[in-house]
Amino acid sequence: MTKKLAILSVLVFAPAPAGAEARFVDREMPCPVCGKTFYARLDLSGEQSAEMRLDLKPVGEISWPWLLPDCPKCGFVVYRLPVPPAELAKCRAITASEEYKKARARSSYYRVGLLYGRLGLSDYDAANSFLKASWQEENEPAKLSEDQELALKYFTSCARTCAAAEEKENSLLLAGELLRRLGRFDEARAHLAKLQGLKGFQKNFFADIVEFQLTRCARLDSAPYELEDVRDFKRTLVGKVKHRLKKLLKHVTEAGDKEAEASHLKRKDFSPGAETR
Repeated sequence: MTKKLAILSVLVFAPAPAGAEARFVDREMPCPVCGKTFYARLDLSGEQSAEMRLDLKPVGEISWPWLLPDCPKCGFVVYRLPVPPAELAKCRAITASEEYKKARARSSYYRVGLLYGRLGLSDYDAANSFLKASWQEENEPAKLSEDQELALKYFTSCARTCAAAEEKENSLLLAGELLRRLGRFDEARAHLAKLQGLKGFQKNFFADIVEFQLTRCARLDSAPYELEDVRDFKRTLVGKVKHRLKKLLKHVTEAGDKEAEASHLKRKDFSPGAETR
């Protein structure tokens, strides 16, 4: 059975078509909570790297997660459009609270996580919001730890109560990752060992991830890793050598292509009237 790591996007906006030269677009919109009209910077490209870390952060040159409209007046992060009337009334009360005001200095996805939690919406949505907040704040250890603890709290809750099997399994797997990243190695080992006894974590890629996580726990290793690290972990010695030679060849080829393109641009005459000479 093919296992998929799935992350639910909080923001209900369709990104603009990929292929445009610009990376961002500024869009004017009114804040659903306070009514202030502001310009929101949003991602323009719809492309996403096929590779990701074990905490689901995509790997590549583009920064993640997607930008969210963030009202400069009240600090409301527009997590969907339109905001349902029943949620909107609660959002006004939440953004006016002291807790939310104190969170104005935090990342956009942290505030979305607060909104989801206070609105009583999906634990899976809230967990993914705090997980994305951890990507935004990973260079600030105290904030990173809080984001991961909150994501763990909601993933743990989802693993118990969510109806969708995929959400439950993803939550269980991500709980193991977060326990390890938080340095809670004994808890992580116990949790991961239990997963090995579950049907959804046997003879598939999830099983490979669990096995890899256990080796990291044995070394008291809380560093972030990528899915490619798991694949490499499962390769034979010959397979590892072949894979690394393939990566080296790809790197050399790409470097040669870039050098050739740079050389071509350097020789090309961009002076006025060059095309007619």
